[in-house]
Amino acid sequence: MISSAALDHYVAQVPAIPKIVKACSKALSEGDLVKAADCAAQDDALMVYLREIVNKPIFGFRSEIKEARQIFGVLGLFRARQILYSYYTRLLMPKNWEVFALDSRTFQELQAQLIVKWEGVMAQLDCKNPEISKVASIIPAAIAACEAIFKHDVQTLRLLQAQKALSYEAILMRMTGFGFFDLACMIAKKWELSEEIIQFLKDLKTSKNDDDRVVFLQLLLQYELSREVFVKCGLNDFFEFSTDAKEKQIADFYTCISKLES
Repeated sequence: MISSAALDHYVAQVPAIPKIVKACSKALSEGDLVKAADCAAQDDALMVYLREIVNKPIFGFRSEIKEARQIFGVLGLFRARQILYSYYTRLLMPKNWEVFALDSRTFQELQAQLIVKWEGVMAQLDCKNPEISKVASIIPAAIAACEAIFKHDVQTLRLLQAQKALSYEAILMRMTGFGFFDLACMIAKKWELSEEIIQFLKDLKTSKNDDDRVVFLQLLLQYELSREVFVKCGLNDFFEFSTDAKEKQIADFYTCISKLES
């Protein structure tokens, strides 16, 4: 069992957002893509990340995109906000994954898939809320945090998996007393994200919800983690997926996904 104090200590060690990245985020919140690009250009690590993720096939750009203003120009405000938040997760990524069979390339693939598809889902729902657009970028951060937490007691983790056939989230609850989205909320608070984002993460904890946005993100997470590449990594064992989504919500979701992947 990992004590509450130990978990609090871990969250306290989550790195703060660098000043340049904060300035970039502020420029995006003001709708100034040029200023945001010029801020990003001052941070070499951020630029490496932006080039890596923007040139993923899921974004569909035919030629390699390298320059900051070009990157932000082709992304637009909506995606730029999401990707900048996904960069925050890089601050938590381990050098070597031990619990999940992941590497930086596969992890970035998950980030990119969630960013692009959540954008499409929000468009389907006619949701233009810039805060809600960022939520899908925070979820991988909690996955990276779980990797670090489970490393503290891998023996207990594997024992529970073998004897109880529990999901990673159920094991997280046993080891810490907190669930996956509780952890996501802790990270969001450490990064001083908005109360709207934090409340949305809390809403994701329940299988019963009347908010289509919550239900669709739950379905999207289930859909993405069931892809072969993430099944092999062990991520499909993260949740005991359960949702009370209505038949129409499920049908609408898969119609949207089919359009995105066609």
